[in-house]
Amino acid sequence: MTQLRVRARAVDMLGRQQIAGIPNAIHELFKNAHDAYAERVEVDYFRSNRVLVLRDDGYGMTREDVENRWLTLGTESRLNSNREKADNKDEWRGPKNLPKRSIMGEKGIGRLAIAVIAPITILMSRASRSDGLHDLVVALVHWGLFEQPGLDISAIDVPVEEFPGGKLPTREDIGRLVDRVAANLKKLEGEIDPEAFKHLHEDLDRARVIGPDNLDKTLNKGREEPLSLLDEGYGTHFIVLPVAPELNDDIDGGTDKESSKLERNLLGFSNTMALDTPVIKTEFRDHGSSGVHERIGPRSFFNGEDFSKTDQYFEGGFDEYGQFVGVVSIYGKPRKFVCNWIDGKGRMSRCGAFSFKYGYVQGNSSESSLLPQDWSEMDGKTNRLGGLYIYRDGVRILPYGNSDVDWLDIEKRRTLAAKDWFFSYRRGFGYVSISHSVNGALTEKAGREGFRENQAYRDFRSILVNFFRQLAYEFFRKTSPQGDDYWAGKETYALQAVLLKKQQEKANNRRNVFRDELKDFFDSYNGGFFESESSSILKCLEDGLELFKSELDLGDFASRVRALELEVKQRAKAIYNKSVVALPRGLALTNKLQKDWAAYEVISAQLREKIFDPLRERIDATLHDATKGRVAAAERRSIALQDIERERDSAVRGLTSLRREAAEAAELMQVAIKDVLQEEFSQLRVNIEQVIEAFVKRSAERPEEIDQARYEVEQQIVDLRNRESELLDSFRRQMIELAESVRERETLDDRFAALEARNQVLEEQIEFYSEFAQMGMSVGILQHEFERAARGIRVSMAELKPWADRNAPLATIYKNLRDHIEHLDGYLKVLDPLGRRMHRSKVEVSGDEILTVLRRVFSDHLESSKIQLMPTNSFRGKKVECKSSALLGAFINVVDNAVYWLDAQGGHERRIVLDADSEGFIISNNGPGIEERLRERVFEFGETKKPGGRGMGLAVSRETLRREGFEIDLVKAGLDVNPAFRIWPKNEQGE
Repeated sequence: MTQLRVRARAVDMLGRQQIAGIPNAIHELFKNAHDAYAERVEVDYFRSNRVLVLRDDGYGMTREDVENRWLTLGTESRLNSNREKADNKDEWRGPKNLPKRSIMGEKGIGRLAIAVIAPITILMSRASRSDGLHDLVVALVHWGLFEQPGLDISAIDVPVEEFPGGKLPTREDIGRLVDRVAANLKKLEGEIDPEAFKHLHEDLDRARVIGPDNLDKTLNKGREEPLSLLDEGYGTHFIVLPVAPELNDDIDGGTDKESSKLERNLLGFSNTMALDTPVIKTEFRDHGSSGVHERIGPRSFFNGEDFSKTDQYFEGGFDEYGQFVGVVSIYGKPRKFVCNWIDGKGRMSRCGAFSFKYGYVQGNSSESSLLPQDWSEMDGKTNRLGGLYIYRDGVRILPYGNSDVDWLDIEKRRTLAAKDWFFSYRRGFGYVSISHSVNGALTEKAGREGFRENQAYRDFRSILVNFFRQLAYEFFRKTSPQGDDYWAGKETYALQAVLLKKQQEKANNRRNVFRDELKDFFDSYNGGFFESESSSILKCLEDGLELFKSELDLGDFASRVRALELEVKQRAKAIYNKSVVALPRGLALTNKLQKDWAAYEVISAQLREKIFDPLRERIDATLHDATKGRVAAAERRSIALQDIERERDSAVRGLTSLRREAAEAAELMQVAIKDVLQEEFSQLRVNIEQVIEAFVKRSAERPEEIDQARYEVEQQIVDLRNRESELLDSFRRQMIELAESVRERETLDDRFAALEARNQVLEEQIEFYSEFAQMGMSVGILQHEFERAARGIRVSMAELKPWADRNAPLATIYKNLRDHIEHLDGYLKVLDPLGRRMHRSKVEVSGDEILTVLRRVFSDHLESSKIQLMPTNSFRGKKVECKSSALLGAFINVVDNAVYWLDAQGGHERRIVLDADSEGFIISNNGPGIEERLRERVFEFGETKKPGGRGMGLAVSRETLRREGFEIDLVKAGLDVNPAFRIWPKNEQGE
């Protein structure tokens, strides 16, 4: 009797040739892990060795399972599994007795997908059954043999061995399996092409270096929850090699706006959009030359919370007639919605009922209701991963959801008529949820590339296409019956964006003016303008008075002195006005402007105290001495009164002009505004007259106080003028802006609505600081890794110490190395967000020891830049107790900055002086000075003047020193002052 024979190539055709690529093959293996009731499945890919390891914690396979099921094609072990009752007590669901799962692989050929990844597979599986743990089963399969033409499948041997007691095979054990495959290969040599035979042998020999026991240690090192087959472990592990080079392209093919092929096929294996805890957790780690990269992980895909970051949201179910019943939310306004399947014409669908959830993000941020950072986040996610995914019983069906698989032709229809279709495929995300029990007519192709296009799939697709068409018709066209919410919301957010932009431009213009005023002030201050001009004024006064001394005619003398007084006081007033910068009312300042304003307030107060007040007093005293006995008190009183009246007239003239401008701007407003302006102005006149009246009375009663009284009156008038000027200027500006808004048909309601909306945005942006928490977590991880490395270094240092104790040259190297490691430890402590400490005892450190470290660190740079490092005897002899790393780190930072600026300055002799006094150490240099306003800011994180600098050094140094009871300050500042820093120990009271 003639029998049907099977060639080995049939395995290759059913497996490797049916799978589109490596990501699809891994997806199939993930499904096998799911079917084995695994809770975790992880992949580690070692690029340099071209080795891929896939591990799961499923219930594993016995030797009988491996031989009669895994190595047998088309098994019926899982056939009709999804038709069994959920309460089937005979079904083994692992030692944790997990809830029943639908079986994803019923054909019995999905395991062959592994041949796509690499030709050599080492299978290791340990079964957990009701009777306990079984022995580990290990098999080695050379898939390359199944590609050879002319070989019968029965001619290929697959060696299988068992390892008892929870032990893993060694390299020698794997070598033994390789020998058995090599012997089988040798036996078949005559039937294989010589070149193919050579490649088969080369691939096989690569497996000889694999030691599963050592590999297990590497993969589980430092992990809280190891995934291992050792001891009490169970599950199935695959080691495959040499991996096809296409996998590198599949991983590296992604960009910021485009997902890689690996991501498109493996992300979202479990439906994290619907479940807080996925059915099975999947991970893919890429071990490359630059470290380990998590390509697939729990944070890489959409989750349920992402639906709250959408502009439009749709959720509901389609019944057996294709009718949708659910909720449609447009810009946060939900409403019930029913959509009938028009093409069904009332008949039942062949696909069955299913559920649906979908979110959509506007393509233009100005039309979105999301916060800017949320819109940016979702824009990036949808660009890379957006699409409509299909999940059967919580497990993804490929390729649906891939950004390059628009299976509903959404983009195609949008291109034809955007106004009718609205939706863009990659602006939305969501899922369709089906099940084996209800949607069994939807069957996958053998190659796992989607559903067979049978009648059930055609109905399924037709229902969804109809749904999106009806949504566009019902809600998103200009003429849509329920389009009010969308168009009103879109126009509202767009209008708010325009108004906010206009308001921001106006605010930016005011900020720029304010910034320029501050800059002019600091330029004048740093250039010594106020000191030099005050000296010039006094010299002018003294020279003029000296010239008038010989004038015998008292009338001429008084008039000349009077003219000189007016000139001098006018100049004094001018330099004072040049120092005055008014903070604009109602203007939000940037962080930098806030710091500059704070510095201005401090410096301007110092100018008043040290320059302007002494200048005024000196002018008054000089004039008083010069006119004493030559100008009568009555005449001096008359002169003072003239000065006040002149100040009054000047103030009134200036405010009259401002009042006129404000009144012109207010002509479009109600009469009440004009009345307010008149009332304020009238009150100003009254207040000024009251001040003058008080001066007249005081000067008559106490003539000796005329000068002081006149100064106080002038200041009061200036204050009244400034206060009224600010108010009237604010009115004028608001009236002009209001008039402009009215002409542009913008109302106050529009402006206030935009401002209120923006205010709400700013309040909600508090969540933005969660990103800094994430940054802190990242720094914590880095610190943890540094600690591990530091521990290893300390162990090695301890092993080196006995050698150093017996070898003098080595002892010096050992000490230097230890100092640098302690320095690194000091910075690790600053990186620690939880404040953990690397305990080190305090030591006595002298200036001489610090000098030695500085010379060792900077010797080359100092020599090449011709910079002198000059310590004083006081510095050399100064001693403090500290943890040396903190102190040394601060010195290195300060000296490093000094070297940079001295090097950049060039020119004259350059030196860094190290000194000490009773308080602490002093580090100074003769390089460029540091502005007074930057005295404290140089210690703030991110503050730097270096091109490309990060502004971290001094900030970290101060923080480190303060933790150790020390302080660092800039004690000498100013553009023409050599900068000097002091590092000093604080006492127990922190002083």
